[in-house]
Amino acid sequence: KSIGGCCQATSILVFNKIYQYVLKLLTDFENWQTETQYEDATIAKDFCFKIVNAYFACFFVAFVQNSMLVYGVDMHCPEWHCMPELAGTLAAVFILQLTIAQFMEVGLPIMKNRVRIFLKERAAKSHEVQSEEAENVMVMSQEEKQSKLDQYSGVFEEYQEMVIQFGYVTLFAAAFPLTAALSLMNNLVEIRTDAYKLLKGVQRPPTKVAADIGTWQVILDIISTCCILTNCALVGFTSHGLFFYFPEMTPVERVWITVICEHCLLVFKAILDSMLNDPPKEALEAYERRCYLRDQVLAECQYLQPEENDGPFYTDDEGEPFYGK
Repeated sequence: KSIGGCCQATSILVFNKIYQYVLKLLTDFENWQTETQYEDATIAKDFCFKIVNAYFACFFVAFVQNSMLVYGVDMHCPEWHCMPELAGTLAAVFILQLTIAQFMEVGLPIMKNRVRIFLKERAAKSHEVQSEEAENVMVMSQEEKQSKLDQYSGVFEEYQEMVIQFGYVTLFAAAFPLTAALSLMNNLVEIRTDAYKLLKGVQRPPTKVAADIGTWQVILDIISTCCILTNCALVGFTSHGLFFYFPEMTPVERVWITVICEHCLLVFKAILDSMLNDPPKEALEAYERRCYLRDQVLAECQYLQPEENDGPFYTDDEGEPFYGK
């Protein structure tokens, strides 16, 4: 199980890298008019591929392995019980992906930068470059060193990593609940590693304003709905828990219980969404008050601007503004 999970995790990372180039070519070929449309199209294609690439092995073990032949070979789970097999596969894939992602995101850029600086300093010391260039390399300022760093790739990969991780935690929670704890520990570490990467590993990222996380929110909603279906199916069909507690239950009764629980959870989720979508009244009032105060300050600043014939702007010892001639 561990070897198969490691092979699956490696293949996921390889196919992800290959698809990144295909994804960019396809989206560029569509020639979207705005950057927002371009990003939405990129996210949609990326999600359709990643949901198959990342979760295929787990879905196969959970729902398919017991009911089909693979190249004519019967590969059903031991004693037709796939929950331990699914837990082992999920643990191996999830842990290995977290480890490799941390190295690729933080360790690799820092190593590349240090190797680049080391090679330049060695070239300067061995007189492989002209003396003037060697002197410039030896006395390279901090700003010049920072300019040699890799550019920040943006938040697309950050969102992508979190969404895939959210899928592992929620879609198969019934099989391996420990993924939530592992995800929490990884995210606590990643907060500091991302901060270190932004400070030491890459160039200063440009600022970019956004009202929300965009299409990623829709994807999270889709995953949160699908996780109800998958976990109910895991408990009802893949697991032997119902047969253990209710040995006299028929397969038809098992299906009915699973469907009823799934519908109840979907209704409960819809109720929670309807309650949480509208912002609280207190938050709206606080926001309107901040907007009002902001408008008042801007109006006062505009009133205090000097006219064309006035002299320069001064402040007295108490900090009060006045205009001198």
